[in-house]
Amino acid sequence: MDNSLRTQTAHFPNEHLDALTGLPNRAFLENALRAALEDGRPATLALMQLENFYEIRSWVGKPDASLLLCDIARLLQHNLPEGVLLCGCENYEFALLLRNEHSMNARSITDRIKQALQSAASESLPPQIELKCAVGLAAAEPGVSGPEVMFARARHQLSVALFRRHGGDRLSAMHEVDGFDPLELGPALERQPLSLNFQPIVSLLPDGVERYELRCHLPLENRRLAPLRLFEVAVRNALGGVIDRQLISRALDLLRGRHSEELAEKQAICLFASITQNSLVDPGFYRWLETEIAGEARLAEQLVLQVSEIDVLIAQHHVQYFCEHLSRLGIRLCIGNFGLTDNPFRYLPLLNADFVKINLPAADQSDGGRGQTRRLLRRLEQYDLRAIVSLVEDINALPWLWRGGARLAQGYCLGRPGAGPTHRFPEEIHVRAA
Repeated sequence: MDNSLRTQTAHFPNEHLDALTGLPNRAFLENALRAALEDGRPATLALMQLENFYEIRSWVGKPDASLLLCDIARLLQHNLPEGVLLCGCENYEFALLLRNEHSMNARSITDRIKQALQSAASESLPPQIELKCAVGLAAAEPGVSGPEVMFARARHQLSVALFRRHGGDRLSAMHEVDGFDPLELGPALERQPLSLNFQPIVSLLPDGVERYELRCHLPLENRRLAPLRLFEVAVRNALGGVIDRQLISRALDLLRGRHSEELAEKQAICLFASITQNSLVDPGFYRWLETEIAGEARLAEQLVLQVSEIDVLIAQHHVQYFCEHLSRLGIRLCIGNFGLTDNPFRYLPLLNADFVKINLPAADQSDGGRGQTRRLLRRLEQYDLRAIVSLVEDINALPWLWRGGARLAQGYCLGRPGAGPTHRFPEEIHVRAA
């Protein structure tokens, strides 16, 4: 750390300093965010993520990566306008608090900083690696109740940007018009439980296990909040963890047989439950999960947590710790939307996954599209990962998927979501030769 940084942080108590970079830490930033929200003046949080720092650390080693992180802190501080607060957060992230006129120009300021950082950092890296970084912004505005919401909104913006960059379709809750006030979600979740439904994940090779993806929606009086809209609003307002915990608690109750005699009679059943990025970055979530399944190892074996590939990318170092805790608990992991990015295999060393779910593109069933899916399936076999082919809407796709190595499939042609785990795979299916 250079002298300018030492001078600015010398008066900080240790509990407000990031041990590695010497910058103010997240606890200090959260206090500053609370003050900014209270005084009502313009303020913007910029969450800067080093997208591929895990790869860089794997390449150069952890000691050199730590030195590089300190260099990055110096470069950021050197290129910041006066009055902008720079903080070092956990898991290789930086955050900036921009006030007043800087807040109005937050995107242009962060773009300049990002460009200067990438240019300068390239001199410290092997030629095979290029530092990639992204910035998510969140403004202090009505509906933002505290720092956790600002961090959630900044991270959500990162995920939306990644979906767009890789050609994915993503609902923007900010512009969705359905008569639902996002501020109603918290009270609505407290008033009433989520409604559950189950969609079967069918094994094309009978293995004695019944698998279901557990889904949910929020019933509202005279209205219907679509599931995608529900999760978008929840994640942006740091309420995804509330939904995740309720969903998993009810899944565990079902597996214990408390609410379903039919389910209790099943000898081998597995429930897949999706979790949001809010839970991925919350250490309290896996501590809660550990308490929920304490002393019930069998429950852990019957539960699979599902996370989106995009959420893995925007929280990759958080996910690394998350996976370590899941392994210790004996809970398996599924990566959804796998293959959306250009090279998802480069991130697999970060994970301890058992399943991946790939979406079958309905619009591309040409020989080229099928060939691409087959190549992906064959490569997954090399990683000892079980592939679930999702969005199978035509049953005539099953023969070529089988030949390609798929053994698990999910889609409306195989089973629609129902109120309970009661799916029975037809004894005989007539499929035209593909």
